Amino acid sequence: MKTVLPRLFSALLLFVLATAPAAADAKDDGRSMVQKMADQVVATLADKSIGRAAREAKFRQILGQNFDMGTIGAWVMGPPWRQATPQQRAEYLRLFENYIVKVYTGQLSAYSGEKVTVVGAEDDGEGVAVVTNVADPKNDRVIPVKWRLRKAGNQLKVRDVLVENISMSQTQKREFASVFQQRGGTVDGLIAALREKIDELDKQ
Repeated sequence: MKTVLPRLFSALLLFVLATAPAAADAKDDGRSMVQKMADQVVATLADKSIGRAAREAKFRQILGQNFDMGTIGAWVMGPPWRQATPQQRAEYLRLFENYIVKVYTGQLSAYSGEKVTVVGAEDDGEGVAVVTNVADPKNDRVIPVKWRLRKAGNQLKVRDVLVENISMSQTQKREFASVFQQRGGTVDGLIAALREKIDELDKQ
C-alpha cells in the first residue's frame, strides 16, 4: 500500500500537468479565433463601399475558414443524409453553403454599429464553447451568443451558434425536416427546394 499510493499520486499529478495546458490552449485558441472572425465580419458589414456580390464572397471565405460546413450540413439534413447518394450529398452541401451565405448576408445587411466582445470560454464536451456579447446600440441591449467549437483536422471550427440560448443548427434542422416532408420525403425534393429558396434570395 505504501508504494502504490505514491505511484498513484504521481500518475494523477502527471495527468493534470499534461492536460491542463492543452485545455487552456484550446480555450485561448477558441477565444482568439472567434474574436478574429467577429472583427472580420464587422469590418465587412461596416464597409458600405462593397456591393452585395463582394460581401457574399467575403462571408463565404469567412464561413469556409471558421465553420465546419460539411459536418453542419450533414447534421442539419438529418436521417435523409444516410439515404443520399454521393452526388446528392455533394450538391446539397454546395447549395447549403450558398443558402447560409445568402441568408445571413441579407440578415446582417442592416448592420448599425453592433460590436462583438469575447467574454469567456468554457469546456464543452470534446470541444470549447466561446461566450460573446453582441452590443446592439440601436436597441440599447446586449445579446449573448455562444459559439460551440470542435476540432476539424488541426483547427477548431464552429459546429453551432446559440443566440440567446437558441441553437441555430437545431432551428435549421427543424426547418429542413419540414421541407423534406413537404417535398415528398425525398433528397431530390429537398435539393430542389434549396435551389428555389436561393433563387428567391437572389431576387430580394
